Amino acid sequence: MLRSAVTLLARGQRLTASAAARQAGAQVRTFAEAPLQEPTVPTHGIHGRYAFALFQAGLKAGDLDKIDKDLQQVEKLAESNPMFAQFLRDPSVPKKEKVTALEEILGKIQVSKTTQSFFEVLAENNRLNEVPKIVTTFEELVVSARGQVKATITTAQKLAANELAEIKKGLDGYLKKGQSLLLDQKVEPAIIGGVIIDIGDKHIDLSINTRIKKIQQLLMETV
Repeated sequence: MLRSAVTLLARGQRLTASAAARQAGAQVRTFAEAPLQEPTVPTHGIHGRYAFALFQAGLKAGDLDKIDKDLQQVEKLAESNPMFAQFLRDPSVPKKEKVTALEEILGKIQVSKTTQSFFEVLAENNRLNEVPKIVTTFEELVVSARGQVKATITTAQKLAANELAEIKKGLDGYLKKGQSLLLDQKVEPAIIGGVIIDIGDKHIDLSINTRIKKIQQLLMETV
């Protein structure tokens, strides 16, 4: 099954080769060197506009890495503390109280001034409920600005090092010149076996569970 995944990825590599060639002259710049730029990923909706505004501010201040870590801390805090998560969602809490509380909370985890100011703006505009979506979009912008392509490999069991290396090699065909792979592994026993690969906007499902469902559907259609 893993070899099938690599074969399919190789086919995708040939199909995207011409597009990659057109981008061969693209240069990857560091945050310090990069000017303000248009979004490199879709930023639709309110959360998208706020995420890109924070991205621009961080790019200008040269502290995108710090802001990225700040947002991860806030996200983890919301996941581990239901009261804090409810505080972010609750529109009935007066703005001044929210700003004051955020100053104290964010001060304890020592976020950057840019992050602190950003959350104050969200509180004043009653947009703290958008934080989860903002964090996701901001991380996508930062990953893209680093010249990285995020890929997620989902398997029923953790892959051996040689199996992971084989899949990573197959994924190289989806990268343009100057890009690097940001790989995330997930274990999901429910897929039974095989592999599911998500890279960019591509979804490759070679799981046994999906194959079983397709067979069942075909059998139902022939009845």
